[in-house]
Amino acid sequence: MINTVLSIDDDQVTQTLNGFHLNADKFCNTIIEAYNGLEAIAFFKKLDSGEISMERFPEVIFLDINMPVMDGWDFFETFKSEFAHFEAKTTIFILSSSINPEDLARAKNEKCIAGFLAKPLNAENIKRVKSILGFKEPL
Repeated sequence: MINTVLSIDDDQVTQTLNGFHLNADKFCNTIIEAYNGLEAIAFFKKLDSGEISMERFPEVIFLDINMPVMDGWDFFETFKSEFAHFEAKTTIFILSSSINPEDLARAKNEKCIAGFLAKPLNAENIKRVKSILGFKEPL
C-alpha cells in the first residue's frame, strides 16, 4: 500500500472522485490535495525545508494538465528543476481530460512520468497504476 498520494487538480468534483476511488481501493493511507501547480510546489518547499514531515512525502502524484495559476506542465518543469532530489522518490501519473496529442507525446517522452491516464480516476486506472508500480494483486 502507498502511504501518501498527492492529487493536483483544480476541480473539486475530480478531487472528490479521486479520493473516493483511492479510498475504495485502499490504495493509500493519505491523500493530499493541491488545486493548482503552485500549491503543489509550495507543499514540496515545505517538505524540503522540514516544515512538513517527510512522512507525508507523496510516493504517487496524480497531475492534471489544464489548471489555472500554474498548469500541470509548469508544475512538472518546476518540480524537475527545483526538486530533482525528489524525482526518484515519487512516481508521477498525468490524470487529465486532455485529448491533445502533444500532451500524450510529451508525457511518453518524459522519463519521470509513468503514465497518462484519462479522467476520471476509476478502478481500471488504479489497476493500471498498480501494474506500473509493480503491485501484486491478491489471489
